[in-house]
Amino acid sequence: MAFLSRWWQFLRERHDPIGISLMVLAFFSANAALTYDPARTPPTPDSLSLFGGFVLIWFLFLHMRLFDEVKDYQFDREHNPERPLARGLISLGEFGTITLLVIISELVLAAHLGWGTFCSFAFTLCFTLLMRQEFFIGDWMRPKLELYAITHTFSASLMGLTIFSIMTGKVPVMIEYPSLLFALSNWFIFNVFEFGRKTFGREEEREGVDSYSARLYPWGAVVLLLINLVAGYGLMMTACQQRFGSFPLSVATPTAIISGIVIFSGLYYSFTPSRFGAKMYRGAVTFFLLAYHVAIGVGVWMR
Repeated sequence: MAFLSRWWQFLRERHDPIGISLMVLAFFSANAALTYDPARTPPTPDSLSLFGGFVLIWFLFLHMRLFDEVKDYQFDREHNPERPLARGLISLGEFGTITLLVIISELVLAAHLGWGTFCSFAFTLCFTLLMRQEFFIGDWMRPKLELYAITHTFSASLMGLTIFSIMTGKVPVMIEYPSLLFALSNWFIFNVFEFGRKTFGREEEREGVDSYSARLYPWGAVVLLLINLVAGYGLMMTACQQRFGSFPLSVATPTAIISGIVIFSGLYYSFTPSRFGAKMYRGAVTFFLLAYHVAIGVGVWMR
């Protein structure tokens, strides 16, 4: 019971089960919707396979969270001692064992879902292992916060590739053009979240803790985010046009409104880089990551 209690506490603090499950469900549904083709042979996987695919993606997010906790361990001991691993809630040995068990579970599940899914998952897993080692250039890359972020968020595109294989049974080299465009859009959309969550008000900045607002100033941090937002939105709409032959308003309208909330909050924060403005901006970006994918999934279904 103590073991379960400690891990539940870790999840609550660092990988909220409810919030992550909703985000993964929305992400999975949006990618699946852009891949779905009722005329395809073989047909769409059954409900059990779709659930297995969702669990596989959920585990991928979990093991990347576990990797990040270990990578940041020494930094957190100095700057964030309240975090679970830094304060000794879970030992490093136990943490490593659970991480290995999660990855083994992913391998078994991916193999059960078919050869195509296993191949796509293998690419994604290998990339996350490179991320864990910081591409063997961590000392050089870590101070370059923007480069560090965009190299890591590419994993979202590879997860889109994995969802394509879950939906079609095809190996990754057979990915269709609309699915490829949408998978690439994942990269930019997750950059939006990454750049937004590490942007702070003037009174929130901490000595020794890097942020985009400290490096680029509030305006620069917002511009960087908006560039990625426009790129991700453009790729998503192009993927819709390629898949359906038109730009479906049921997708374009709600995603534009949700994107507009981020733009408005970013402009407000740029002019008022206070604690309140920064919190509103981070809240808008967190809402965006969930709502944007929900809007795509529902919008494709409505058309």
